Amino acid sequence: MLPWSRFPAALLVLATTMPAQIFQEPLATFTGVVQEIDSKKLALQDADSNTLPFVLTHKTHYYAGNKKIKASGIKPGDRVSIESKRFPDGELEAINVRLEPKTKTPGT
Repeated sequence: MLPWSRFPAALLVLATTMPAQIFQEPLATFTGVVQEIDSKKLALQDADSNTLPFVLTHKTHYYAGNKKIKASGIKPGDRVSIESKRFPDGELEAINVRLEPKTKTPGT
């Protein structure tokens, strides 16, 4: 057997024994107010008034505190934080959408 013929097998062993985190990029977090939301996308307005579009998939999870909620629990006007990653084409995929607690304004 030629010495280089063992190389693919060595890569396979290495790839299956290394932790998955090494191959995953960290999630970026964005916070702002939901402008629009439907089953496939969410538009978030950040503190600088920039609108950021996010893709929602079957992998997207929704939370209010530590409790999982349905996507229908997120409405335009809600303040949320979104943990996301980029698709190869550059679009942002929402992984976790977290509903921020409502803050009371003075006099209410």
